[in-house]
Amino acid sequence: MHGFASPPPASEISMANCAHILIAEDEANDAELLRLAFQNLNGSSDVMIVRDGEEAVNYLSGKAPYEDQHRHPMPDLILLDLKMPRMTGFEVLEWLGKHPELKEVPAVVLSASSIASDIEKARNLGAADYQKKPIRFSELTKLAEELTESWLKA
Repeated sequence: MHGFASPPPASEISMANCAHILIAEDEANDAELLRLAFQNLNGSSDVMIVRDGEEAVNYLSGKAPYEDQHRHPMPDLILLDLKMPRMTGFEVLEWLGKHPELKEVPAVVLSASSIASDIEKARNLGAADYQKKPIRFSELTKLAEELTESWLKA
């Protein structure tokens, strides 16, 4: 696991409640397939998709149009693409690092890049994990299962 953070203790997150997952991904097809993978795995997952890093920051900050915390709860897991318009995944990680109130929410990078410098930079900016985006849906479903086991399962 490239020396990333350990998953939270099982007592901290319970799948008995709905798991809230925030996906920051500018490719609509990738975002939708990821949403489907999590919902097929566990129908009680609440998946919110934002199209870039700026929207992710607005969501996490509770800024319009995300100010209603019942409709837009704080996520239990953040999945970040690196290369997004307006604000990259790296910039979101940097922003997260400046907000200690969000320290307990794991941010996992999902990227097409397997460049060592990207992995190292993500780790240094506080990413909980770094995963290469799978090509096949079956692999994506397996990744969703692994992420659930590592970061959401009680």
